[in-house]
Parts: sequence; structure tokens; C-alpha cells
Amino acid sequence: MRVGEMDDGVITLLSTCSLNNRLVLEKYVKGEIRKKITNGFALIDQKVTLKGLKVLMNAYLNGNVLVKKGSIAYIKEEILHAQPWAQKSFEAEGIEGQFLIADLTYVEFIVPPQGE
Repeated sequence: MRVGEMDDGVITLLSTCSLNNRLVLEKYVKGEIRKKITNGFALIDQKVTLKGLKVLMNAYLNGNVLVKKGSIAYIKEEILHAQPWAQKSFEAEGIEGQFLIADLTYVEFIVPPQGE
């Protein structure tokens, strides 16, 4: 899949995609604080859990990396639970439902869509 073509140093986008090292992700639904017992110690589960959120739009990252729509981006749930940006959802034409815009610095890893 080509995101764009370069001509004289200018990239022309061929499909809708997010830019600036940001991902358009499904909305995170904040729940109650959960506890987890490990070796007799109670821990806040959100501090030790990664949450996978579906990528809703192709993303062109770091100038040459394509993250395809349908990928799963994993972010520490503690960050999703506490950061103001994770609680601010958006709506836009062409994207079904509400979504988040997450900076790549918060993403731990990304799993491409199944079968790819």
C-alpha cells in the first residue's frame, strides 16, 4: 500500500492518513481502578497492564513507516487512565464513532492487522 508519492521532495498523499507521529485510535473507556494480587501484594492492575486500541486510520510515522488501519497499538493502561488527552475524544467526518489522537511516544508496540 502506498501512502504517497514523492516528487521534488514533496509527498502527495494517496489515501487518508494521520501525520506528525500521531495515531487515530478507538476511544478508551475508563473503568474503575482494578486491583491485582501478586505474591501476596496488592497492585493497581492499570499500572502493570497494556491496553490494545485499534488504529482507525492509516498513519505515516517517522517519515517512512506505515501503520495500517486495523493494527492494534498497545499503550500502558495507567497512561490511558490518567492522561487528559486519553479522556478527550473527537468526532470527524469519515471516521465512525469517537476516537483518540495519541502521540507515538505513548505507544509501547504495534501489532499489524491479522493476515499481514
